[in-house]
Amino acid sequence: MKRFLLAALAFAFAASAALAQVNVVPQVGTISAVLKYPTYSASSVALVPAASATDIFRISPGTTKNISIKNIKVTGTAGTAVTTPFLVYRRASLDTGGTPATSLALPVAGKLLASDPASTATLVAYTANPTVVDSSPVLLDVITPTLAVTTTANTPPVPAIYGELLSWFSHGLVLQKNTTQQICVNLNAVSVSSGVLNITMIWTEAP
Repeated sequence: MKRFLLAALAFAFAASAALAQVNVVPQVGTISAVLKYPTYSASSVALVPAASATDIFRISPGTTKNISIKNIKVTGTAGTAVTTPFLVYRRASLDTGGTPATSLALPVAGKLLASDPASTATLVAYTANPTVVDSSPVLLDVITPTLAVTTTANTPPVPAIYGELLSWFSHGLVLQKNTTQQICVNLNAVSVSSGVLNITMIWTEAP
């Protein structure tokens, strides 16, 4: 009988402790939920970069949302097989001039959830070099794809990715709202012979 009572008391104590963890009000300033921010994607398809290309793809924020870039993917082909670094810069000033790409080479933000609001970001891909105003950019990453020969049959390009192992709980590459900041993919003045590039970017937006 004593054993039964002890077992019953132990069970009651364990159940009470478990229930005490339900609906606990967290400490002030603690976030206990997973926040789902609107997420967007944009691609530049068959982008032909300029000779001695500098910035070829950029994103900048609007006035109401901070942008957190989670993933950048680069693939492509060239007249001569080449492996070259694509630099990811954060600039404090917007590029000027240049020739924006058209058709599918011009990146347009798409909502991953159809009911989310439209993106506040501005995106541009360039077929002629813009004027780079910021002389002291921050180099954030290097993406190094191998661009296969354009005429090579049945050889899919291998993507080079920024953010492949980046946690979605991290900041990502952040652009602050209401600033002239921009994230740029830059070819570091390299000429890609008969280059045809595909660039995709994924980001979230939050107040």
